[in-house]
Amino acid sequence: MKEIWIFSFECAGVVKVGGLGEAVYNIAKHLAIRGFNVTLFIPSHGAHKKSGIKEKLHLQDSGLTIEGKIKENHFLPYRSPFKYRIGILKGSLDGFNVILFCGLDKPSRDILDETMVYRADRIEDKALLLARGTSACIEHLQDLKLPMPDILHAHDYHSVPAMILAKQMLEDRNWQPASMLTIHLLSNKKVSWNYLGEDWCGIQNRAHPIHLYGDTVTLSYTQILKKAKLKLEAFAAMEASVLASVSRTYLQNEVVKRIGSGCEDKTAFHWNGCDWSWTNLLKETMDRFGEEIRRTLCVKEIQRRDLRRYFLTTALGNLGPEEPVLEEGRVMEILWKFKRRPFSERGRVEPFLEDGPMVLMTGRLTRQKGVNVLFKAIPNVLKNIPNAKFVLLMLPLEEDASLVERFSKLTGKYADSVRIIFGKVPSIYTLAHLCADVFACPSEWEPFGIMALEAMATGNPVVATSVGGLKEIVIDARKDVENGTGHLIAKNDHKSLAEAITELLAIERISEMWQKEGKISEQLKTEMRGHILSEPLREAVAKQPSYGLKLRENAIRRVEDVFRWAKVIDMTINAYQKASMISRSLIDRR
Repeated sequence: MKEIWIFSFECAGVVKVGGLGEAVYNIAKHLAIRGFNVTLFIPSHGAHKKSGIKEKLHLQDSGLTIEGKIKENHFLPYRSPFKYRIGILKGSLDGFNVILFCGLDKPSRDILDETMVYRADRIEDKALLLARGTSACIEHLQDLKLPMPDILHAHDYHSVPAMILAKQMLEDRNWQPASMLTIHLLSNKKVSWNYLGEDWCGIQNRAHPIHLYGDTVTLSYTQILKKAKLKLEAFAAMEASVLASVSRTYLQNEVVKRIGSGCEDKTAFHWNGCDWSWTNLLKETMDRFGEEIRRTLCVKEIQRRDLRRYFLTTALGNLGPEEPVLEEGRVMEILWKFKRRPFSERGRVEPFLEDGPMVLMTGRLTRQKGVNVLFKAIPNVLKNIPNAKFVLLMLPLEEDASLVERFSKLTGKYADSVRIIFGKVPSIYTLAHLCADVFACPSEWEPFGIMALEAMATGNPVVATSVGGLKEIVIDARKDVENGTGHLIAKNDHKSLAEAITELLAIERISEMWQKEGKISEQLKTEMRGHILSEPLREAVAKQPSYGLKLRENAIRRVEDVFRWAKVIDMTINAYQKASMISRSLIDRR
């Protein structure tokens, strides 16, 4: 079990939208470190045209041109039949191989080279051409010097046609790879056999054995699709040797219940990991901002509170010249027109006029992330801690562009307390994490929650909804004072969110004053007593005023002890071993 083929729409270092890209990159990288030979199959999304990418990936043209025609248009009514010409680029990244599929004619370029990874009217076609490109790779294994794979690993539904077509073609060559589908985020995408079949994705309908309901059953692909009620993820779950997800909670409560009927005994989960290092990130930040912070704030030794004051009152208003980074489209049009305070121009924001306890939130701007819940909580927090500051660094999606306008207007309503930046801000992203007091994750659902890991790795206590991977990442300090890393709350409960944020800000404020002055004023003691509602935490803070520092240390240590990629990659390898065992059992029964 040494040869791994990975299929994905994202991979950090090639193209990344969110946590999926980080996960795929780190799985491939750390498998390679362990001695596996890993090959990633991915649409180009135009990445090969970007400056420096060819050199970074050592991309070379394979010399192969893949041509064909998609004849029918009844599944995707938005376009007509088209011919395609696909180019195959070979490269490598941090120890693993990369196969990049790009377009060589206009229809193919419009699909494979479209820079918006998940553009709604291109996803099915990208998945289709990823499958067609993969089939060509199998037909030219020797030319491409590709070894036969032991494991086929698809990430989310976009990669399913490619994985299943590869599995079928390899079996035709008397090779029996095991297969695994990892669901990072359920979509409930439905497809027809016309789409998956020979005319489109290229899968041939035939009877074959699969592992289902704890036994081997023989079904045709159309029978499996019918059994899956046309849901692509359910179809792939039945077809794969193992169905996996990124947390035990999400796997059991969402994935298995919604698509995994009959797959219960062939499931696995593998967490995502985080290689963020507080020490390394602090050094990089001090190298970049240290002198300016000392000069601006007139301090000699920089503390975390100094980082926060500089970030809130200076850095927020001094983004890089091209920041925030946004793709052209509706989001940019909406945002660039919005100039009400605290926005200035091009989505940039004014800095705050004063320092204050800081709550940070990051992630994609979708309804799933619970930004609306945070905004409902803000008034209650400000009622208790008037100088609290909320900073949201959000990545907007074209299909949720209306949220940009909605939350821009709400930010204007709290112009003295809230800043929201839409788009990537690499110049201040790390600094924001290193100076925050509390991190908010009010997601309605969250398969894993890489943003919570990044926050904890930089010493932030986290307030998170008790869903999916978040309940496996965060240890509630109210229930475990000694090891706590934050608070867990019910989803869509803005009152509990406000209480949890207020409580943690109060704890951190006491800790900050204790570290600064070595004592706590009677006024602050009285004020904070009303904010720390948990009796165990009130007692802990009374006994140890620097308890907020302990929360930070707990958070950093938990990531270090449990969620480093070098550790969690064992879970992926165990899932592969399970897939191999199930695959061998199918072979034995043929």
